[in-house]
Amino acid sequence: MELEFKRDFAQAQANWEAFWRGENTRPLISAIVPKPGVEPVPKPPYTSGRDGNFAPVIAQVLQYMETHEFVGEAIPFYQIEFAADHFAGLLGAELRFREDEHGYGWAVPFVQDWDDVQIAFRPDGFWWERTVAFAEALRRVADGRFLIAPPTMVANLDALSALRGPQDLLLDLVEQPDKVHRALQQVTRAWEEISDALAELLDFATYGSINRHGMYTTGRINVPQCDFSCMISPAMFREFALPHLTREFAGLDGGEYHLDGPGAIKHLEALCEIPDLDVVQWVPGDGPGQEMDWTWLYEKIDALGKGQILGGNPERVRRLWRQFRSRTLFFTMSFPDRASAEAFIAEMEGERK
Repeated sequence: MELEFKRDFAQAQANWEAFWRGENTRPLISAIVPKPGVEPVPKPPYTSGRDGNFAPVIAQVLQYMETHEFVGEAIPFYQIEFAADHFAGLLGAELRFREDEHGYGWAVPFVQDWDDVQIAFRPDGFWWERTVAFAEALRRVADGRFLIAPPTMVANLDALSALRGPQDLLLDLVEQPDKVHRALQQVTRAWEEISDALAELLDFATYGSINRHGMYTTGRINVPQCDFSCMISPAMFREFALPHLTREFAGLDGGEYHLDGPGAIKHLEALCEIPDLDVVQWVPGDGPGQEMDWTWLYEKIDALGKGQILGGNPERVRRLWRQFRSRTLFFTMSFPDRASAEAFIAEMEGERK
């Protein structure tokens, strides 16, 4: 299959499938470079389209595609996401947004008593209907040209935190754990139903799927996470989060975990017990962690047998490919032009071991 904005899409698909099997002979590399002779147009801002005014967003998406080249395993895509809590919106939560240029949004907690609430996918809800409308409008110009990424499915304890509020949920873990377990079962069932609905809406059977970081599979992919884990002990994480994360990864064909912040590192060993978790994406969060050297953590993830999504210059990519045991390494890189990117990829073809 070809895409208008990725003529070598079939080769990229093959490389990604080898990646998930651990059979690739070089690191996968995503390089998105401006086309020569044109002024590059950026992607629309995060949360664009949430107001239902799709036409200018789609016009800018097309301008972005037309003014960039997608080299290596970079695949042209645009993600539908109205807020970090988009998933909670599909469960019936109201989403509110900052009144500034960023427009970031969050869910308004509505659970007062777990006994009074049945958590479920709301296919007749406002945010699912808007998701469908945006996806259908995008597909009229995207099919055969570029991919559409689904919203990040922020489920398990993160979803409950959005619906209940983090402080109340922390108390619930201690005071009424059985009700939390029941709510988690409901969230995970909704996750599975929404996954099926998104697969149909975006035609994963034809195009495969891509997540917000540009990782692709011919099957299903997303980015499971549990940022709430920073606030709980390893024992609580194993009891409340790990079983549901395991189910989420079992429903995916490409498994990337978003590990966010120093407080989440204590759960790394437990996470790496999940057999379908393939790749860890580490971000240090806000604050002093951004200035720290996390080499030891990258090495630990590798020692635990998981791949990683990383950035870096050519020297770093060469070094980590030679150093790390994992073959599931994906690098997002910057190059001035297509020729430079392709020359480096060709060089890495010789780095076999």
